[in-house]
Amino acid sequence: MHRSQARNFTLAAAFVVVMLFLQGAALAQYKVTNLVANKAGHSTNLPDAHLVNAWGLTFGPGSPFWVSDNVTGLSTLYKADGSKVPLEVAIPTASGRGTGSPTGIVFNGSNDFKVSKDGASAPALFIFATLDGTLSGWNPGVDPTHAIKAADQSAHGVVYTGLAIASDLNWVYGADAANNKVDVYDGQFNLIFTFNDSTIPEGFTPYGIQVINKKVYVTFASPANVAGGFVDVFDEFGGSKHRLISNGVLNQPWGIAISPANFGKFSNSLLITNNLPNGTINAFDPATGQFRGKLRDRTNKVITINQIWGITFGGGAPNDGNTNQLFFTAGPNNYENGLFGVIEAVK
Repeated sequence: MHRSQARNFTLAAAFVVVMLFLQGAALAQYKVTNLVANKAGHSTNLPDAHLVNAWGLTFGPGSPFWVSDNVTGLSTLYKADGSKVPLEVAIPTASGRGTGSPTGIVFNGSNDFKVSKDGASAPALFIFATLDGTLSGWNPGVDPTHAIKAADQSAHGVVYTGLAIASDLNWVYGADAANNKVDVYDGQFNLIFTFNDSTIPEGFTPYGIQVINKKVYVTFASPANVAGGFVDVFDEFGGSKHRLISNGVLNQPWGIAISPANFGKFSNSLLITNNLPNGTINAFDPATGQFRGKLRDRTNKVITINQIWGITFGGGAPNDGNTNQLFFTAGPNNYENGLFGVIEAVK
């Protein structure tokens, strides 16, 4: 082989190696770990039969994750590795009979949102919304295993599918999917005002809701499961509405989170989950709403988590995981099962 031929061969081989490396880097995106499921053989930990249609997801500073189990009417607790905490909290119904239907859940670190029972009164550490239009709060000093009903809009046909909290104002926001509005409560659980978006196409109503950096993000979905969806951004007073995302890849959007700077390809992105039809996670530019892509696995296949609901990044403590770990809940198989897991960027 001539020297020039050998040189060309070496350059070609180096080019192939570089291309393979770049291809591998492009494919190496995210991995999913199912931490807990309600059925055996579907997660890294022992099954939890009470984890059915796992919906809302939150945690307090250093606390485990609190999950709203919509079908069983409970909130179950798990550490970041999926190990179960031996506490279950029952969520009440509007009537006080039967099984509760918790959806959204938030942590409250203030002295507001007091709940009372049998002469005991204390601020609710965790607040729950339900499909039958109630808000309830839990404090172990009031009742260690039951949330206490604090607001009830069931007489007005309210269906709360999501809940958010503005910690600077001590207000909570309930997404009322049945009446196309967001209800706002003050720190005494008084309903103080409502807001909506009158320009949203007919048939789409508030579904998911989250307060991030003093902005209220609201997803809109169709109760009739019509394809599509919208994302609006409001100020904390329900004003300054901005339509961020319209339809496109959205389909029954619910979960909302903004990724940190060390979350791989989709760092510093607005993440929105599609609950239906197959449970994908979409990444957008937080400022413009421009679509950046869907989370994919190591083989470049779009990650699908059947009927995914909530997403939240960890808090940086052993109980609540790393700040670049994306924890999620889901209700697979038409909400008959439950799942709690984590998504991590891979190199």
